[in-house]
Amino acid sequence: MLLTAVVFAAVTAKLPATFVPPPILMYHRVDTVRPADRLGRSLTLDPARLDQQLSLLKARGLAAISMEDLYRRLLAGRPLDRVVVATFDDGYADQYRYAVPILRRYGATATFYIVTGNVGRRGHLDWTSLARMAREGMDIAAHGVAHDDLSLMTAKQQRAQVEGSVNVLRVRLGVRVDSYAYPSGRFNRTTLALLREARVPLAVTTDRLYVLPPENSLEIPRVRVRSEWTPAQFWQALSRARAAASVVLASI
Repeated sequence: MLLTAVVFAAVTAKLPATFVPPPILMYHRVDTVRPADRLGRSLTLDPARLDQQLSLLKARGLAAISMEDLYRRLLAGRPLDRVVVATFDDGYADQYRYAVPILRRYGATATFYIVTGNVGRRGHLDWTSLARMAREGMDIAAHGVAHDDLSLMTAKQQRAQVEGSVNVLRVRLGVRVDSYAYPSGRFNRTTLALLREARVPLAVTTDRLYVLPPENSLEIPRVRVRSEWTPAQFWQALSRARAAASVVLASI
């Protein structure tokens, strides 16, 4: 009970009334073996390519940070013009094997969005690895109990997904859970209300298609990183995201 109280106290600070988020990168798998299917190949980044992208960011004077770091910067009123947020979805085991060492090499952090019902399953992170990642400064955040479309669920079903994933991470790992990633980017106004109840200040979708007006801090689009991108294409995608960024309202 004390741990839960401390965590909730940590997420009650107020965001600025409005802000413009930096580009938020969305990664999935990081592995030397590429799947046979087209979508799997596109979403599986070779570790050398991730290293190349982080090297490019560093050379351009940009820091790769997590959503937790973004939240702290917003609370402190620090500038966001020289940062890019890195996020990894679904909690694959290869993220710990390959992505985390590369992030550490560049002094970077990232958010790992975990489907809590998959923790410990074959090919996915287990609780020991997640605890170690959190101790090493990585941000562990919620992606649902299952990777299911929230917009098709009843309010009761959505509550089970949101509260179930957020609470188990807070209690099991002692982490804050400053953000949530909607599976497949889909949500509705009920989802937003449930995240406010859970005291989650930030949430991300996959692209602007799913944003509900007025755009707020619980519906921030991301840049889906493709494995086939060249460094120039990666930089162009970042530049487009920064140019297209719009003002969002604080939700909590």
